[in-house]
Amino acid sequence: MSAGLIKPHAIGLLLLCFCTWDARAARTQWELGIGLGYLDIPFYPGAAQSKTYLLPFPYLLYRSDTFAIDNGVQATFLKSQRLRLDLSADFGVPVNSEDSEVRRGMPDIDLVVQVGPSLEVTLAGGRFKPSHTRVDFPLRAAIATDFSEARQVGWIFEPRLSFETRRPERTGFAYLLTAGLRFATEAYNDYYYGVDRPFVTPQRPFFDPNGGYSGLFVDAVANWRSHRFIYFAFVRYQNLTGAEFENSPLVQQKDYFFLGAGLTWVFARQI
Repeated sequence: MSAGLIKPHAIGLLLLCFCTWDARAARTQWELGIGLGYLDIPFYPGAAQSKTYLLPFPYLLYRSDTFAIDNGVQATFLKSQRLRLDLSADFGVPVNSEDSEVRRGMPDIDLVVQVGPSLEVTLAGGRFKPSHTRVDFPLRAAIATDFSEARQVGWIFEPRLSFETRRPERTGFAYLLTAGLRFATEAYNDYYYGVDRPFVTPQRPFFDPNGGYSGLFVDAVANWRSHRFIYFAFVRYQNLTGAEFENSPLVQQKDYFFLGAGLTWVFARQI
């Protein structure tokens, strides 16, 4: 992973840290900082309404001869020259159904945390080269929680193709381009797009989605680093045409963009 490059598949730029084993570091290096991120995200994929977040987050980087922590949320269990087995994470934002025109009267959507293994195959280049091309195969369990209880609400599989650049120096520009497909189980699609009979209205008919294809996405992430600041931005395009739930009355738009931006101030370091 390029130093300071924020990955959007977890929207991990606003989540704690990225862990990976790395035997290449010549000596102990560390950085501490704090950041502020702006996100404008739909209530859920297919919703016409969105919510804006302005969130602080911690920044931590640590590298030694055997262990490293960097941006994002990911733990590497196995790696070779071309293969890596990681633990990846993502999340879905909570939604108060009274704030949603089409969900009013239905149960709220809780914070959904996704976590699971991801197999990464490098096709060209490498993580420590100027650029690399890879395919990722993340499989994640989705767990909904209101912080008083938690329950699993299905599984998500998101195969993707990515091209990532690495800064030639400690400062400068780097970017990541990703395109992928999403597949989800029936339970996951039902959590977001199902309409049970007690919640049927004249404008909101009964809907029971199947599992399967759940849309495509394209991400572009970029950042620029000075000695003390990291500036980042990302945009995602998502298209739900052909998804198993596209005819749900809760789907109001089948293609859309959402974006985010922010900065990190590095206030202490030893590099």
